[in-house]
Amino acid sequence: MPPESGAEAKGGGLVTLPTGTVTFLFSDIEGSTQRWESHRDAMRAAAVRHDAIMRTAIESHGGVVFKTVGDAFCAAFSRTSDALAAALEAQHLLNKEDFADVDGLRVRMGVHTGEADERDGDYFGSTLNRVARLVSIGHGGQVLLSEATRCAIASETPANTILVDLGLRRLKDLTQPEHVWQLSIAGLPAEFPPLNSLDARPNNLPVQLTSLLGRERDLDDVRVLIGAHHLVTLSGSGGVGKTRVALQVGADLIDRYANGVWFADLAPIRDSELVSSVIAKSLSISPAEGRRLNEAISDALKRKQLLLILDNCEHVLETTAALADSILAAAPDVRILATSRQPLGIGGEIVHRLPSLAVPDVATTITADETQKYGAVALFVERAKAADTRFVLTNDTAPIVAEICRRLDGIPLAIELAAARVNVLSIRHLAQHLIERFRILTGGSRTALPRQKTLTALIGWSYDLLTLQEQALFNRVGIFAGGFSLDAATAICGGEGIDEADLLDLLSSLTDKSLVVAETGAEHERYHLLETTRAYALEKLTAKREREQLARRHAEYFRGLAQAADECRGEMSEEAWLDQAGLELDNFRGALEWALSQRNDAVLGGAIAGALGIFWRDGGLPAEGRRWVGAALERIDEAEHPGIVALLWLALAPLCYGERDYEAAERARALCATLDDRPRVARALMYIAFSLFTMGRMDEAADANERALAACRELKNRRNVAYCLAVKAGISSELGHFDAGRRTYAEALTALGAIKEERGFAVVLMDLADLEFAAGNPTEALGYVAESRDTLLRGRTSLDLAQCYINSVAYNIALGHIDAAHEAAREGLRLGRKAQSALQVAFCIQHLAVIIALRGEAQRAARLRGFVDIGLRELGIQPGPTEKWSYQKLTALLSERLSEAEIAKFAAEGAAWSEDQAVEEALKV
Repeated sequence: MPPESGAEAKGGGLVTLPTGTVTFLFSDIEGSTQRWESHRDAMRAAAVRHDAIMRTAIESHGGVVFKTVGDAFCAAFSRTSDALAAALEAQHLLNKEDFADVDGLRVRMGVHTGEADERDGDYFGSTLNRVARLVSIGHGGQVLLSEATRCAIASETPANTILVDLGLRRLKDLTQPEHVWQLSIAGLPAEFPPLNSLDARPNNLPVQLTSLLGRERDLDDVRVLIGAHHLVTLSGSGGVGKTRVALQVGADLIDRYANGVWFADLAPIRDSELVSSVIAKSLSISPAEGRRLNEAISDALKRKQLLLILDNCEHVLETTAALADSILAAAPDVRILATSRQPLGIGGEIVHRLPSLAVPDVATTITADETQKYGAVALFVERAKAADTRFVLTNDTAPIVAEICRRLDGIPLAIELAAARVNVLSIRHLAQHLIERFRILTGGSRTALPRQKTLTALIGWSYDLLTLQEQALFNRVGIFAGGFSLDAATAICGGEGIDEADLLDLLSSLTDKSLVVAETGAEHERYHLLETTRAYALEKLTAKREREQLARRHAEYFRGLAQAADECRGEMSEEAWLDQAGLELDNFRGALEWALSQRNDAVLGGAIAGALGIFWRDGGLPAEGRRWVGAALERIDEAEHPGIVALLWLALAPLCYGERDYEAAERARALCATLDDRPRVARALMYIAFSLFTMGRMDEAADANERALAACRELKNRRNVAYCLAVKAGISSELGHFDAGRRTYAEALTALGAIKEERGFAVVLMDLADLEFAAGNPTEALGYVAESRDTLLRGRTSLDLAQCYINSVAYNIALGHIDAAHEAAREGLRLGRKAQSALQVAFCIQHLAVIIALRGEAQRAARLRGFVDIGLRELGIQPGPTEKWSYQKLTALLSERLSEAEIAKFAAEGAAWSEDQAVEEALKV
């Protein structure tokens, strides 16, 4: 159906639209496009009935249909109760209709209440965007309400309805989550699939603090380009809004990509070698040791269908372009949306230059209503209201605001900076100050002012209006990458003209002036500068010859933070520890770049890299960790700094497998022993024992573990004592001493229970399950692993939870529960891939190969075994009892059905598979 505009009464003629606080009811038919393609004639008749029902229900309850787009209705109500009554009546009437000739017809509805701007028979503003996003996440037959609407009706819900709390949901406008409610109607379906909100789709798109205005045309254009091309680059001057548009396009298109939309922000880094690490982290890709990260990224994406957003590429353009080119060459179903002040310059790239927001032409008689259709003015008004709730655009001030927006070339960041000043300047004085600023800059020639200079001039104008203390703090906070805490700002930026007691007030003032962004929604406040304002701050810091001094203070502070994080590990849950350390990842990187990449202080950099050893491993960044640790080891003289070198070898050990793990741990132990650093000697011995255990060298592992256990007991480290006991029990189990293993596991569990180490307790239970399985008791094993799984489900540790499911596959196979084994394998494989554990993926595929062989597909099972064999050989890991049983079972099944030559042939084929290919084949059960 063609779109209609305007609000017309039944008998013709325009009706008055509700103003002020309005309740909007939006609706559309679920799956209408498919129905039009499959049942065109029948759908035409069905649409006429649908339209009549919707219009009658809306207008009979005092609503106004102000727009229809295809089969979508947009209606406005002065009273919230009327909107809900209309939705209720429409759903009842639609449910009574027989739409069988179009395979059924179900309508989803969204209701939201808020302020809206009315103009020429239509509405504009963020309230409209919110209700449109709300209806888009629902399903046919479902009526969704926003929190504002629920509050507007209080407890007065329509008769025969109840409100169902669907919780906080991220809508696709990327601003703060919406508390969504379902109006459940008696006699109509009440159960629906999960909402199609952002949190239900794989993504890492960040929440935005403000709405996106004036970009509807650009969003449409970029969505079309992404559908037709593999690489689209948003180009434009700084502050024009490239990042914000890219994020919104990603949110809009998330349903199009089975493997999600992923965002990699390159702005905080300066070292081009970190590009692949940032992208790999955003995609949760962690390559095997010795594998180049670029290759691992391309291989991991080969069979993925996703959109990758690469933000702020211009300062690392060459490296980013090369990686993007290799990804697109390897992954036909991956799309890349880049933002950069200049194109990437590779084949197949389509560049969309993002213009500034629309501004009114020169006109002295323009009214407030007329200006609001221009994106630049709409943005100014919204941000001005945020700065001063008393701000109102009038017919007198509208031409002045229009002139301000023209002066600022419609650049969003410049407009936001100017609008933030309405709380201290009148509109007329604000305009006068801007005119004077640009006249000084250009000698009166407005045409001589390029857009980038406009933004620089605006930041400079805002900067010049700051007090000397505010200027100094603004310069100094530019040293932070990716954000900072109040404590960090106080420690690094205080002093030398800035009293620490005044720092919070100064920071608040910079926030009020839009020069610093404050994020206060989480448990602890965070602050950051936008890329353009940070670049300006760093220029000022450099010009005042303070940058190197601040960089050293920054690195020294984050050395202390890294060391504190290392020391406090174990005092909180693993998830909380990782979250806390991860907040400062960009600052750790910035400090490491200054210290190691720029060769300013290798010892300081080595201290940071070494202290973060466990974070690199458990935070999914082992390759980056190995790079930083390796760089530090190359540049630090062991004779001069044995303590730092020992720490680096200790950090490297858990980032490696097998022999390399052992060698690094042994070097750390020897150095720590000479320094009489008993806690680190004990930790090194633990790593040595575990690496020997994984390599199958049980006698040596037992000896090292006894030494580690004695050292941990002497240090009264109960947590590490328990872990040593678990390794001791595992060695006993491996040697067939099951009773001794049970006793030692019981001792470890008691110790972990006493210190309330829940995750460790669950992991040891899992190990005990493995012992029982090796002892021939699969039922007991299944019980222990189920208990372990229930505990781990309360946390967020994918790695351990994956192992629970993977082990239970073998136990279920042994008990003949093949369907249960298959279900556990699918979940274990999903979690293992999420944790980026090549080892877990290999073992899970091995178990699935057993299931496949049991179901008669020996050739495919043999190929999968070939994939597993080559993977374990590369990792240098010996399988545990469960994996050994599974491998022997698989080998026996293959020998029954295939000759040795056939097994070798098919295994060689599987050895050449990528992980994606092996996973795809394994899941064809």
